[in-house]
Amino acid sequence: MFGPLTRLPFLFAVALVAAALGDTVVETIANSGLLGGGYADDNHASVVPTLLLGGMLALEVARRRCAEMLHGGAGVRTDWVIDLARRYTPGSLPRDLTIVFALQLSALFLMESAEQLAFGGKLLGGTAWLGGPVVFSLLAHALIGAGCTFFLGRFVRSLLATVANIVRCALDYILIETARTSGHFASGRDEAPHHRAGAPLARQFGDRAPPLHSPVLT
Repeated sequence: MFGPLTRLPFLFAVALVAAALGDTVVETIANSGLLGGGYADDNHASVVPTLLLGGMLALEVARRRCAEMLHGGAGVRTDWVIDLARRYTPGSLPRDLTIVFALQLSALFLMESAEQLAFGGKLLGGTAWLGGPVVFSLLAHALIGAGCTFFLGRFVRSLLATVANIVRCALDYILIETARTSGHFASGRDEAPHHRAGAPLARQFGDRAPPLHSPVLT
């Protein structure tokens, strides 16, 4: 069973993506006035960089896992593929969601603080960095974090399965071609004595071959 530290880079990538999406959703709803007045934050400058960073980190994690599969012979060993895929299976979903949620809120606080400082503001106090009412914001971020955990985990598992199948098919093809080539050479060696089998029979008629021309009768 893989521990949380093994999955931490993946969970951090999920948290970044979830924080970027959650910030946009919560602030958009809050700015519409559906949650009451007092919420107005149209600064989303940190959303795109955070989303890109999370996506790049998720792809890097997937790339490293694919490299591990290729190095470990995943095309031959199915159990390696299964064990590797379990890293992204929600075997301990509450623990994963807790880690994602904590990282997600931390990323959200840093995003809002960076936006304020970059445009000459000051750090937000209290819970203003949540972008809306506390209960609504926390619930929305928790749901978005859970959704990102599920869909990004599925994406990584699908990518690993695709790479494993490609490697397995390539290795199977190489093995088949190698066996076919080896069988061709083996059959060639077996057939060689049959071409020489007639040589001893020719020597039964004498040591000298017949003349090329008949002698002239005198």
